[in-house]
Formats: sequence, structure tokens, C-alpha cells
Amino acid sequence: MISKQDIYSAVTAVLAIALLYLVFHLVGIGCPIRFLTGVSCPGCGMTRAALSLLCLRFSDALYYHPLVFLMPVVLAVFLLKRRIPLKTYRFLLFTMIVMFGIVYTIRLLDPSNEVVAFHPDQGFIYRAIKHFIH
Repeated sequence: MISKQDIYSAVTAVLAIALLYLVFHLVGIGCPIRFLTGVSCPGCGMTRAALSLLCLRFSDALYYHPLVFLMPVVLAVFLLKRRIPLKTYRFLLFTMIVMFGIVYTIRLLDPSNEVVAFHPDQGFIYRAIKHFIH
């Protein structure tokens, strides 16, 4: 059984992340990783995928992030971390990281992919360095 403290911690974390992303959205940053580096992160598209799921647009959800249906599993693993044997927890965590890595690599290498971008020259860090060098 999941304790009230676990649920409270999970809800607090989700709300804090949602608030942070709302602030980023309001100031025009969007994804902070992409803003800073010009490169999408492995979770790029996950928010749009989750919103598509809420609207029952399953094909859109899969388009934005193919692992969107894994998110409830990820949440369950983290919520039940104390109840899962350590070896099983590590195996699940490793498997999820590998899955995200494989999907991320495929999406980065696919020139037709419009969700994941690799444009380091458009990142804030690159532009700031270029500004100070010139």
C-alpha cells in the first residue's frame, strides 16, 4: 500500500514541476534544456503527449513521445520504490533509462522528426559565448 506521505510527496513534486514549466512557458522559454543548449532532451514532447492523451488523441500522443504510455509505470516505480526489491527497482530503472536513450537517439537521428531538435547554435549558452568572444 502506498502511504499518504508518498502520495503527498509525489503530488507536491508534480505540482512544483508543473508550476516551474508554467513559469517557463509564460516567459517564453518553454523547455529549459532546449533553451540553454539548443538540443532537445530525452523527454522532449512528453508534456504534449500527456496533454494529447487527456484529449484522447492517442496517435498525437505517440507522435509527440512514443514512450508516453510508460509514464504511469515510471510513476508507480517511484511511488513504490520502498516496496520493490532493490534488484528489481534497479532493473526497472535501468530498463527505462535504456528505453528513453534508444528512443531519443532514434528521434535525434531522424531528419523528419519535428519534435526533437539538434540546433546547438540556437542555444542560449552558445549565443552567450559567441557574444562574449566577438
